[in-house]
Amino acid sequence: MKTLLTLVAFTASLTLNGLAADAPVNSECPVCHKDARLIFRSTVAGKRVIFATAECKEKFDKSPNKFQVKPKS
Repeated sequence: MKTLLTLVAFTASLTLNGLAADAPVNSECPVCHKDARLIFRSTVAGKRVIFATAECKEKFDKSPNKFQVKPKS
């Protein structure tokens, strides 16, 4: 029961923080080209971009023009 309540609270907090409201433009990490995850994200030109790892996010944030974000197909 505690696990279920924790999951419900976590999902609600994501929605309240806007994570669920803005869908990412990509599903593949622009840095390493693996599947991206919602927990590693940045906003570029008003678009939410997601990454496979925290390291990928850091590399992208340092020089976003170096990487090409491929939209979901």
